[in-house]
Amino acid sequence: MTMTNTTETIEEIKDELNRKLDLGLALSKAEGNLNFLAESTNTEGDKTLTITQGMAILDALHAVQEARKAYQAVIYKERKAN
Repeated sequence: MTMTNTTETIEEIKDELNRKLDLGLALSKAEGNLNFLAESTNTEGDKTLTITQGMAILDALHAVQEARKAYQAVIYKERKAN
């Protein structure tokens, strides 16, 4: 393997790790924001949201939680394989 190939391989690995970190961070951020919305609309006396809007928040929160769990399972399998 030449120095150029090694450098390219390192860059590819670094890019892949950065993508995974970005994905994990984005999922965590979305989950936190949706959790905040779900909690604040549930506890505050403000009834400006419709039932449909509240259900949409909870559905989105559930979807993000499932995506995060699936992502964690993929990462765990990758680490176990290496």
